[in-house]
Amino acid sequence: MKKNKFLLLFVLAFLLTSQIHSQVEQSLIKEGAPKVYIDCTNCAINYIKEQIQIVNYVNDRKDADVHILFVSQRTGASGTEYSLFFIGQNQFNGLNDTIKFATDQTDSEDKVREKTVNALKLGLVKYIGKSKVADQVTISFAKPKLQAEKPKDDWDFWFFQASVSSNINGEEKYNYYYLNGSLSASRVTDDLKINLRLSNSYSENNFNYFDGTSDINIKSVSRNQNFKGAFYFSLDDHWSWGLNTSAFRSTYSNISFSGYFAAALEFNVFPYSQSNSRQLRINYQISPTFNKYFEETIFLKTSEGLVSQELSSTLSIIEPWGSTSLTLTGANYFHDMSKYELELYGTVSWKIVKGLSFSIYGGYSKIRNQISLPRGNASLEEVLLQRRQLETGYSYWGGLSISYSFGSIYNNIVNPRFGSSGGGGTTIIISN
Repeated sequence: MKKNKFLLLFVLAFLLTSQIHSQVEQSLIKEGAPKVYIDCTNCAINYIKEQIQIVNYVNDRKDADVHILFVSQRTGASGTEYSLFFIGQNQFNGLNDTIKFATDQTDSEDKVREKTVNALKLGLVKYIGKSKVADQVTISFAKPKLQAEKPKDDWDFWFFQASVSSNINGEEKYNYYYLNGSLSASRVTDDLKINLRLSNSYSENNFNYFDGTSDINIKSVSRNQNFKGAFYFSLDDHWSWGLNTSAFRSTYSNISFSGYFAAALEFNVFPYSQSNSRQLRINYQISPTFNKYFEETIFLKTSEGLVSQELSSTLSIIEPWGSTSLTLTGANYFHDMSKYELELYGTVSWKIVKGLSFSIYGGYSKIRNQISLPRGNASLEEVLLQRRQLETGYSYWGGLSISYSFGSIYNNIVNPRFGSSGGGGTTIIISN
């Protein structure tokens, strides 16, 4: 009997506590405030919610009064330009806007999220101003700074970068080292884009195992050196032309030296000014090439001069319901038209139905142009350690994800306890 009374008191206390918490959390929903959905993968959402508390944040674009779609592009100085598309829905249907801002490569994470919040505030003003919470907004303007003279760029839009990166991991009978260094220079204006990059990488794998009688040590080394240069010129809002050059060396590909110089022409069906939302680019280039090989190839060549051509088409669309990108490329050598490659790859990310998101990526390549393959059979060691390119007629890759969410439409609360993914609990692992 006492046990039943204790259980009854526990249930009543739990229900009362839950009701109190529910009432507190319901009070965090702002009556009459616009419902906002932020469509951004890498934004500091918790920081945004802390800095802009006047709106209601929701979990799905279908529930929103304002759908904010983030689109980004790289700038000439390795920064990022963000375009925020404000899309009005429900009572704000047809009330759309676009806010842009840029971040520098040297900006800290805190500076980036500060600029993001400022852009969001600027774009949300017109929606909040037409809502029931408009009287809670105060607008202020900073005093303009006196500018003595027009800003001048001492570097004439040139940007340079030097970097070194490394990676190491290992255990008792295995270790891995990787080192990469690069130098790059770029200059980007409305009419001209120049990209120059020189890189060098070294990777090493060491294995040790006991075959029953003695220890065996295996060492695998891979080296790559690469230079790429690109000069692209604007003709109008649909046409561009350019020059590409490249030189590289790869032990994996049996390339002691390979260099080419290519001329390219590109047509964009849509104006380049709309590249943040849609592109359909058709690109053609012709490339005289010289190759020198480490080992004699299966075609009995130690070096050769070649001329190839490539035609590619890329469709890219970004809409409130998601994004789609699809590229089709074909290339061949003029001396033998049977030496060709066809490749199709793309990504799709859709949010069409409320709560349901779907994304897929993948590609397939038909390969008939492996002219640098060395004669002779690869050893088992070379195959397993991927030290040598193997003959193949095709390659493919891909991935798929589907998720469905339901429940409360609101997402106003910030709770940082135990990090973003929680903690504690019990984990059960079952394996065969």
